[in-house]
Amino acid sequence: MRFAIPLALSLALLAACGGDGPAPQAVAFQSMQEDFTRSFPEGTYVFRNDTEMASAWSAAPQEFGEAKDMPVVDFAQDTIVGVSLGVGIRCNIPVITQVSSHDGVVVVSYKTNLDTGTTTLACLHRWRLTDFARIPATRDPVVFERVSG
Repeated sequence: MRFAIPLALSLALLAACGGDGPAPQAVAFQSMQEDFTRSFPEGTYVFRNDTEMASAWSAAPQEFGEAKDMPVVDFAQDTIVGVSLGVGIRCNIPVITQVSSHDGVVVVSYKTNLDTGTTTLACLHRWRLTDFARIPATRDPVVFERVSG
């Protein structure tokens, strides 16, 4: 019994100052890869209003595939996030695999074969290397992380 109070106090202190905080929470997302048919310059994108999206859309050339109008987005409900690796071989298209929220930051995870040496003859033609997704509207900072696998 004499160890119960110090042990309980030690565990409470460890819980209060240690650990990584709450676990990341999954954020629902909808792929819009087929809606963003333009060749966006290499970079990451977060569109929170029509003006931001229209500016990037008009600056990106339509080089591959069927031209589509800029998607209509209700920015009161949604934010658009995206990653572009520019133009390259189709095998290297990035794919958003997960979106999560952790400590007030939205994390967009994506994978790509770029720099892995993984290709097939079926995809050795040039293409736009982009993926975009619709997520619930957020004002939180957004970061992008490349994941393997």
